Amino acid sequence: MKVALLSSNFPPEIHAGTEMVVVALGHALQRLGIEPVVITSSEKVHSGSDLQREVYEGMDVVRVWKHLDEWDQHRLDRPRLTSIVERVLADERPDVLHVHSFSQLGAGITQSARRHSIGTVMTFHDVWVTCPRFFRVPPPGHGIECPRGAEREVCVRCCNLELHHPDLALVRRAVHGRDASVRREVEAAQELTAPTQTAARMVQENLPCPRPIAVVPHGLLRPLPATERALALQPGERLRIGTYGNLVEPKGVLELVAAAAGLDCELHLAGAFLDPGFERTVRGLCVQLGVDLHYHGAYSPAMPHPALRLHLAVFPSKCQETYGLVVDEALARGVPAVVSDQGALVERGAHGGVVVSSLPNLRLTLHDVGRSPERLAALRSSVPADLGSIDGAAQRYVELYEKARSAR
Repeated sequence: MKVALLSSNFPPEIHAGTEMVVVALGHALQRLGIEPVVITSSEKVHSGSDLQREVYEGMDVVRVWKHLDEWDQHRLDRPRLTSIVERVLADERPDVLHVHSFSQLGAGITQSARRHSIGTVMTFHDVWVTCPRFFRVPPPGHGIECPRGAEREVCVRCCNLELHHPDLALVRRAVHGRDASVRREVEAAQELTAPTQTAARMVQENLPCPRPIAVVPHGLLRPLPATERALALQPGERLRIGTYGNLVEPKGVLELVAAAAGLDCELHLAGAFLDPGFERTVRGLCVQLGVDLHYHGAYSPAMPHPALRLHLAVFPSKCQETYGLVVDEALARGVPAVVSDQGALVERGAHGGVVVSSLPNLRLTLHDVGRSPERLAALRSSVPADLGSIDGAAQRYVELYEKARSAR
């Protein structure tokens, strides 16, 4: 069987969560004897060639270049890109198209695959299909709350806080046009999946989508050697807490700094500050509150994982999270975690090693755990031995591929 994996971007250009899942899934499919080919786009602008063929870690990759008028601020229907991907599918002749994100390449590709008798599976890694701003996090200070169901008038006002367009009717048409394009594309997929119950429910309620969505957790993206375990807190040792990933305001970095104030600990941050101004704000707040900051910069898979230096990982995200790979990465190394109560992170509270806290209570929760070596040790010992793996997810996907291929 041959499977085309459609992703908005892909390494080596982007190493974000969805991209890392697609990489790991591609390798897992190869281990099952299935041939993957990745179809993706780029943040770089078209410079003469419509597409470029690459090989990444033994996987064939086809990267399709966009013109300036084919970015997110324009229509989601992008016929030039759809026709290019149609040609790629005709050349590659996959049995199944597995759509992981079509935000960069636009709507129409899944519908085209169905017309050409290619089985179609779509995974909702996040909630961008329900939100023109992608994350269902309205700009603060305007009293906006994300609507439920098909209501979009609030979305029109929310989008226009950044667009500043004088004609709200035009913004309204654009929002509803995007909605219609997304729904047509979703309807063309024969099988729908999401990594958590929360992600599935959010899409079902807010796209809305009345169809069943199979829950297929990602699990660990790569096996870890038994030696890759963080050391437990030793008597007399200073507590090390921290977070890692993209260090941006919606991930609750400032809330973490404020919560750590007054706790005898080192605060470790690893990852890229995408905004230099935000980095200055974080560093300034640490100085102001007397927080002992240790910043390690960006990291890569070739480097020791940042969780290995922690006794307690903290993920105080303000986003409507739909999975949380970083939590798996910490738990797999024996590091318990405190997470916010946003989105799918709540589901983590049903498993060992995780404490769920509301952001207003984060300081209290952090100090409660951080000042009790006994509680920290109990949390560490409750981390489950089996966190699942991408190989298990791949086997479930193969079942769905066969189902979609049979139904085409």
